[in-house]
Amino acid sequence: MPLPRFEKMPEEKKLQILEAAAREIAERGYEQSSLNRILEDAGLSKGAAYYYFEDKEDLIATVLRHYWLDFVSDPVSEVALETPDDFWNWLAELYAHPFDLIESQPWLLGFSKVVWNLPSVQRASGPMGEIWGQAMEWLQGFIVRGRELGAIRNDLSDELLMQMIMAIDNVHDRWLADHWEEMDSEEFRKFTVLFTDLMRRALETRYADTPPVDTPFTDS
Repeated sequence: MPLPRFEKMPEEKKLQILEAAAREIAERGYEQSSLNRILEDAGLSKGAAYYYFEDKEDLIATVLRHYWLDFVSDPVSEVALETPDDFWNWLAELYAHPFDLIESQPWLLGFSKVVWNLPSVQRASGPMGEIWGQAMEWLQGFIVRGRELGAIRNDLSDELLMQMIMAIDNVHDRWLADHWEEMDSEEFRKFTVLFTDLMRRALETRYADTPPVDTPFTDS
């Protein structure tokens, strides 16, 4: 968590620091980015870094928390949904949101690439581990709400469903990061619809009642 001095800063100045950090990390990567250079770019004095953050990882976690919470600001339980179709259409809109965000702040794409390429142990521990815990809590709420609406299958454990969702979502994020510049708004929305359909086919209730496909390993 950032130090109290950072929390007491005017909101505009905090946003300047977070944007400067995202830009720096996107351009130079995790190892080569500099706390002092980030604060200088934000209009603060060199050497003041540790007045606001414990270390670089704390700063990255603060940036990640800010933009991640912007992405999923509302718990799934508070979203007005009534049917399975409502649920999946809402997910498609959620996946479409990054286009507007990254289009207005393109450096977020580079920042996301850096974060995804960090070792998984680093992303799931320390300051970033707190955000990981929040993400897991949100994902659990996603599964619960989906089951309440009859949208998500109940024949698989929560743990397995969470692993499936994270694996599919990870592929989505990495592919999108590599191909972002090739798409315009219309192409991105088509991609979002197709990807949501992929997630739906993996998780939807109706597939829980479908007998497994016969394979050479199926007992006769």
